Amino acid sequence: MGWWLPVYEHILRDFGFERDADERAARLLCTLISEANNRAPIEKLKELIEKRRTLVCGKAARLASDLKRAKERRMLDGSVLIAADGATSVLLSLKMVPHIIVSDLDGNMCDIIAANRMGSLVVVHAHGDNIPLLREYVPRLKNVIPTTQSIPFDEVYNFGGFTDGDRCVFLAGAFGASKVVLLGFDFYDASKGPLKRKKLMWARRLILGFEGAQLEMLK
Repeated sequence: MGWWLPVYEHILRDFGFERDADERAARLLCTLISEANNRAPIEKLKELIEKRRTLVCGKAARLASDLKRAKERRMLDGSVLIAADGATSVLLSLKMVPHIIVSDLDGNMCDIIAANRMGSLVVVHAHGDNIPLLREYVPRLKNVIPTTQSIPFDEVYNFGGFTDGDRCVFLAGAFGASKVVLLGFDFYDASKGPLKRKKLMWARRLILGFEGAQLEMLK
């Protein structure tokens, strides 16, 4: 993760986040998973992703239409579906269950829990702002893989990435996806507030620098 830490430190400075808070959250996540005994083996991610086309679903308004186009083009056949947090709700509304959900638990948790019960692995991300959400929801999940944006430890992983969407992309790259296709991504969503737009610009910057697999946005 040598490439990631300088990027992370830049993000901390840019947003005024505290590294100590991120690391406290990661330690809490590790404890909660140990207490609930709901950790999924990391090998499951490799089994799902390696050498397969991976469709990464963002939360933009275009997701439903992107999914319909992907279905018409038979792109769903044999592909892995990774949902970024709230994208899970759109997938379920179309009667699709993601193989993997990447979430910091601020999406529609009723839908995320429902998908989890239908088989979705949940890659739960800890950061300084979601400690109450970790306490509330981690014990209610199964097949959880914990991540941090700081230094990994004790099977709490860091695959790179800052927002749910770009973390999905780096996860796919880390486990050997043959190709990553972006659905439901809009880096210039004018409906978002200033903080969210700033995060989207960081997501765009990180995804543009991604080198882990062939990458394209659905057109």
